[in-house]
Amino acid sequence: GLLAASVMSVIQAAVSAMHPEWMATLMNNQYARMGLSGQQLETQQAIMSTVMGPLMTIGSIIGVVIYLVLAWAQWKYVTRAIPIIVLAMTAYSVLMGALALATGQYSGLATAYVVLVGVTWGVSCVCILLYVASLRGAWMFHRLKQEP
Repeated sequence: GLLAASVMSVIQAAVSAMHPEWMATLMNNQYARMGLSGQQLETQQAIMSTVMGPLMTIGSIIGVVIYLVLAWAQWKYVTRAIPIIVLAMTAYSVLMGALALATGQYSGLATAYVVLVGVTWGVSCVCILLYVASLRGAWMFHRLKQEP
């Protein structure tokens, strides 16, 4: 599940990097909800256009590294904590995505972005099943280690 999530993160980051207008639309939707004045809007757009690309790239790389380290640790140590943490992170991600959908954050975006988000959510659903299976396996492994 962690490997699938890391592959999907790489794909999502690459596609998003090829379409910077998507992030601009998302940010403009957010600015509209914030009710910024003309000067504040110009300042915010200048700052975000300068730093958003590198920050998104660095954030994606860090996220993939974290996923891969967690996958290695789960494979090596079969811990119960990692699936619980990843399930909590996934639940938070789904909650934030649903909130963005409910507040109209995705309005005005290309159909390709909606498809990308849909595929990402589909992969996340499969990953949730794998995380739950991993958690069940870790609990069983823990019980087996406790038996004499």
